[in-house]
Formats: sequence, C-alpha cells, structure tokens
Amino acid sequence: MKRFLCSLLTSTCLAFSVIPSATAQELGSDLSLEKDSIFTADEIQYDQNTGKVIATGNVEIAQGDRILKADQITYDTRAGRVVARGNIALLEPTGEVLFAEAMELQNELKVGVVNGIRILFTDNSRLAANSAQKLDENRTRLNQAVYSTCDLCKEDRNADPLWQVKSDSVEHDKAAKTITYKHAVLEFYGVPVAYTPYFSHPDPTVDRQSGFLAPNVFDSSILGYGITLPYFYAISDDKDMTITPMITTKEGVQLATEYRQAFETGDMVLDASLTYVDERTNTNAKTGDQEFQGHIRGIGEFDLKRGWSWGYDFFATTTDTYLDKYDISEEDTLISTAYVQALRGRNYGKFSAYAFQGLEADDDSGTTPFVPAWLEYSYISEPDRYGSRYSFDLDSLALFRSSGQDTNRISATAGWHLPHTTPSGQVITLDTKLRGDVYYARDQLADPFDPDSNTSDEFTGRVIPSIALKWSYPFVRQAGKIRQTIEPIAEVVWSEAYGSDDTPNEDSLSFEFDDTNLFGTNRYVGLDEVEEGLRFNYGFNFGFYGESGGYTSLMVGQSIYESNDTGFQEGTGLERQVSDYVARLEVQPADYLKYTHRVRVDQDNFTVSRNEIDLFMGSDTSWLSVGYLYLDEDQAQTGIQSDHQIDLEGRLKFADFWSAYGGYIRDLEDNGSSIQARFGIEYLDECFGFAIEARRDYTRDRDLEPSTSVGFRIRLLPFN
Repeated sequence: MKRFLCSLLTSTCLAFSVIPSATAQELGSDLSLEKDSIFTADEIQYDQNTGKVIATGNVEIAQGDRILKADQITYDTRAGRVVARGNIALLEPTGEVLFAEAMELQNELKVGVVNGIRILFTDNSRLAANSAQKLDENRTRLNQAVYSTCDLCKEDRNADPLWQVKSDSVEHDKAAKTITYKHAVLEFYGVPVAYTPYFSHPDPTVDRQSGFLAPNVFDSSILGYGITLPYFYAISDDKDMTITPMITTKEGVQLATEYRQAFETGDMVLDASLTYVDERTNTNAKTGDQEFQGHIRGIGEFDLKRGWSWGYDFFATTTDTYLDKYDISEEDTLISTAYVQALRGRNYGKFSAYAFQGLEADDDSGTTPFVPAWLEYSYISEPDRYGSRYSFDLDSLALFRSSGQDTNRISATAGWHLPHTTPSGQVITLDTKLRGDVYYARDQLADPFDPDSNTSDEFTGRVIPSIALKWSYPFVRQAGKIRQTIEPIAEVVWSEAYGSDDTPNEDSLSFEFDDTNLFGTNRYVGLDEVEEGLRFNYGFNFGFYGESGGYTSLMVGQSIYESNDTGFQEGTGLERQVSDYVARLEVQPADYLKYTHRVRVDQDNFTVSRNEIDLFMGSDTSWLSVGYLYLDEDQAQTGIQSDHQIDLEGRLKFADFWSAYGGYIRDLEDNGSSIQARFGIEYLDECFGFAIEARRDYTRDRDLEPSTSVGFRIRLLPFN
C-alpha cells in the first residue's frame, strides 16, 4: 500500500499542487507505495517528519475491489494506519456497504475499529451498532447491534421497524457467510417477544444454508391440530435435504423428506413420507390394528453423450387415499416410468417402461397394465431440392396384466411428404403413408369396454395405406391499425386397413373430436384404432390483430365422410356421415384479459355436446380465472366421463402488502354440489409475511370423509 500511495500521491500532487510540506519529487523518493490501488482527493498534505498523509475533500482509496470514501483520511505511512472521519463509506468486494462516523484501519484496510457503524447488505437488509472491530479481512464484530430487513418508516425515521433483532454482540463472518448473535432479542414494533442466548443465520450472499424453515400451523377435521417443522440441510454445493416432521393430534406423527442432488450430467429429486396410523375400513371405521402408510416419488434426468439421455419418474403410495389425506397430490392414477432416449437433428428414439397405480375405488390392480418395454423411433430426412422429405416411424410395445388381456405390438410406418407454396400464396401439402401392424394378444377381450366379454389368444395383422391432400389460402388485409386474416382450409383424406379387424385396443379407448384434431390422417390418440374411408375436412380461420399485440381469432370446421359407416362410436361427433361442428374462439385485447371458448355443436339440432370456457382477467398481483366445462353424457361411451363443472380461482391485492386469494370448484350435474372451496389472507412486505387459509373438501372417498382445515404460516425474511 505504501508504494501505491506514493505513486498516486505524486500524480495527485501534480494535479492539485497543494503539498506545503514536501515536493512531489520528495514524496516519490521517500515513499514506496503499491501500484495496484488508486488514491484521489481534493487536497493532500504530506508531513515528511511524521510520515503522515492528510487527504481532505471527496477522499477515495481503492484497494483492489475494496473502496473507502470519507471527508478526511489521515494515512500514517510508518504505522501503516488509516484514520477516516466524516461521511465514511466502505464498499466491500462482496457488494455490501459499511457506513460510519469514524474509522481506524490498518493492514490494507482489513482490520481496525469503527464507531457508529451501519452496514447495508446486498438484499437491502441493515445491521447497525454503536461500535465495531474489523478483526480481519472477513470478520467484523459489532457491539450493541440491531439487525432488520424492514424499511424504515417514511414519516418517522426514528420509529422502530416492524421487527428487529437486538444483540449485545454480533459477528459477521464473510468467509463462513454467517451472522452470529449472542444474547439476542426479537422485537415487533419495539416490543420484545423472544430471547435466545445464541442465534445464527446466513448472510445475504448465501442462497442456501442449513436451518429451520417457516413452520405451518393448522387445524384439520381429519388430522386434528397440527404443526409442520421443516428443517433444511445443505449437505454440500450439489445436494441438500429438507426433513419435515408433521405432528397431529388425531393421526400422530408423519415424517416427510425431500432430497435433491445435481450432477455434472443432470439432476434428481426424491421425496417420501411415512406414518404409522390406525388401520381403517372403507367406511372409515377403525379395525383395531395399525399400519404404515406413506409415499415415495422421484424424478431424474441425465445426459449420456452425443444427444443421448436417460431418466426416470416414479410415484407410488401405500393406500389409495393417503395422498389426498395429507394433501400431497390429487392424482387419480400414478404413473412411473424409466427411459433412455436419443435426439439427433430431426430424428428421435426412446426405449421406456411404464407402471401404473390406480387410486379410484373401482380400479382393479389385476387389470392395471404394466409396460416393461416400449420402443419408439422416428426418422425424418432432410428436404430434397423439391422440398419433399421421407419419414419412418417404428413402435414396439409389450403390455402385461396379472389378470386380463396381454398385448404385444409392432408397428412400422413409412411416409413421403411434399409441401408446396404457390406464387399466389396458396399452401398445398401432400402426405402419403404406408403402415403395417402385427399383434399378438393373450386373453384378448372381444369388447374392450366389457371385462366380462369372451377372450382369445391370437396373432393379428394389418396394412394401412393413407393419402392426404391439404390446401389453404390465407388472405391478409390491413384496415387502419387492424390486420385482418381469412384462411380457408380444405383436406381430402383416404385411408383403409387391410387385414384383421380383431386387433387389440389399448391406447385408443377414449376419443374427443375438437378443433385440435380436425385435420389429420388418423384422429385417434394412439395406434390401435384406425380411421378408415374417404373423408373431406374443411375449416376457416379468421383473425384480427392489433398493433399493440391484442388479437381475436376464430376457427370453425367440420368433416364429411363418403360413407355413413364412419367407424366412430356414438357420442364422438364423428359417428355420422356429416360430423358435428367444432369451433375455437380466442379474444385477447390486452395482457390483462384473455378469453378462450371451445365448442362442439350437433350438426342436426345445434345442441352443444362439448362446451369449454377459460377466462383470465387481471395482472400479476390481482387476477381472476374462470374455467367452465360441459361434456355431454353421450361421450361416456367413448371412454370420456361426462362432466359439468365450474372452477373459479383468483387473487386480489387490496392494500400495499395485503392480498386475498381463493378458489372454488362446483359440480353442476343434476342439482349441483360443491367439490372444493378455499380462502386465504396474506400479508407480505420486504421483511415479514404471514398467511391464514381455510379450506373445505366436500368429496367423500372411502375412509376419506369431507373435511375442513385452517392453516397459518409466518415468515421472517430472510430467515425463511
């Protein structure tokens, strides 16, 4: 630092020429200061006899990434000591700023004593004390200190903040990234509410560190009074764990844990829970025995090399109602999978296995399928000079049941595709495909919807050629600030299955006709069912687009078959020669409003078979979401359950830090009944937050009765 100061003093003196005790040449010859620092001031004086440099007026010393500013700085070159006074600010390399009334530092500004200290951290939290000692480059000890993340009151800067921690002694260790308190008292609006002889928390530079998280207190008609006490354990930079015991008055103790780890090639998350409770019947009566209940869930994905990766996603529970009971998941079917996949350019391959666990009352584990092997491969060639490309798809599946139909399938499809755009803007696409399927089924059901129908074991196969010609012609017109578009679309499709009609159906048991599958050679979801015959699909797209980004779009369409025998079941909308109408309307005049409406309308009497509405209004802080769904009862034959319900959800910010939120789901079938309702109030500012939420579940599922719960959680930022 001596070498630095002299060289900089020399240049500074030449600039200001205010050195009565020595010349610039004398300073340069007497002092040897470091060259990697900067020293500036309005006025600098040097006493050669005492070896002191006195700088006044906008003084700034920059030592590496550390910067010291003050009204006056006295540097004792012989003792290597710096004394600063007036409007002192020390900017540390880590980003925090230290303010003080007086400061004495040495050893390159790393150690010393500070009076009237205040520290502003990078997250805007503050730590103030009567005095402090910089013990070394990393540690600062503060006496009679106060810490808070709350902003000061604008009307009264001397008023106590919402909360603060007072301590006799506080030590900030930047190397360990911790702030440690001795004899600490937590105050709310100046009123002491808690005391601890020792307390520690990470400083604002830490993203994650071991410690307790915010507890959650609740009252549930099923679990009784309860509290969760999560503890976060930062094992290392690449892994951590959260352990959450839940203590309840009716169901005892549940222990839950979540483990996360990152690797160079990917990451994984594992969560599980376990409890030992009274065994109950489906009518919620105790049997007198006890049993373990719990769940396990994990997800992970990892890169191999050159586009290859592998992963897994599993989920299992001991009992059907456990996940709902402890508010872990609302899934009706749990799906577990493991896979290896490759993606290179346009080509994709995947080998996977699947297992399922049904949680509904009528689910039969014997008929639940298990897929130990499923191979999928897709190849798409590069376009040739005419724009055409070839494709090849391979699908091989093995599916087993402990009681019921087993299916083995191999399917291969070759295709040729030619897109073309005319000079006038017409888009014409020709698609041709040839597909072959081979099946071997054991205990095959004659009717896949009737588990009591006759069964047989047999090989089956078929060949399916298809051709589709699609035409569209978008028209665009500018009318002032609105761009209008009209696009008629027409498609002629022919496909036929030659071979056995008695193929198993595993992946096409349910079907919905809507705007998303109006066009295409096969509108079934999977491969087991094939759409056959000659048909004509047509539709219109209308659009109005504003300069500010708002838009309105409408799509309507229909299918017409050559034959009255379309192959589709009643209720699908495609069971007759002329199909139902499908339409989609989207209106979004601005970011704060979006309306989407999908319908399927009977082509004879114009009754609505499917009606779906999604409405969003508001901003990030205040918003309302409305969802409405109506599915006609006729669709039950297609594997789609009839449904008629409304779903409301929203949040309202009614003050600077106050919000109300809630949701409501109601079944509108018959006379209607509530499914779930919840309402909460939340307060959240820069340093403190709490929320109270009430929830009512109206559904009954075996041993799970309708329930009411009230929960409360509190947050002291940045502690949780």
